[in-house]
Amino acid sequence: MDISQDFFSCYGLVCDFSIDMEALRQTHRSLQQQHHPDRFVSQSDSVQRHAVQVTAYLNQAYATLSEPLLRGIYLLQLKGMDPLAPTNTQMPMDFLLQQIELRECLEDLHQAQDPQPKIDAMMAQLEAQANQLESDFAQAYASSHLDQAETSVRKLQFIVKLQQQLDALEGELLD
Repeated sequence: MDISQDFFSCYGLVCDFSIDMEALRQTHRSLQQQHHPDRFVSQSDSVQRHAVQVTAYLNQAYATLSEPLLRGIYLLQLKGMDPLAPTNTQMPMDFLLQQIELRECLEDLHQAQDPQPKIDAMMAQLEAQANQLESDFAQAYASSHLDQAETSVRKLQFIVKLQQQLDALEGELLD
């Protein structure tokens, strides 16, 4: 297996944001079985090392392609962009104000008598925003509007982080 190829080619997928997740899973399972280091224990050290490298590459490729945020970032990187560059900090003001409100709501959950309904509502809101941003990214990327795609993926990064924080808070409050 050529581990210098892009992740999409490795899995026989079209280099696009919209991918067949079931095909990705099945191909990953098949490739893992073919290249698992345990299959090469009686081979030379170099063959064993290569099997470890291939397995690591497959794991990284699968993790990247299976997560919409990571897949979007990767697609932009393939186009020579760095959406997560530390110098790339401009965001629309309305989006930033919305993020402040969402973070305040997240903080308010600590004092809520019955936080579960509020957590559920916020989860639904964040999920809807994530879905919209994924759609926005897919459209912008397909139309070669890479600056718009980059803004969508950067916004999605904020939403994903909030989702992770909300998941953690839910576990903390409901334990």
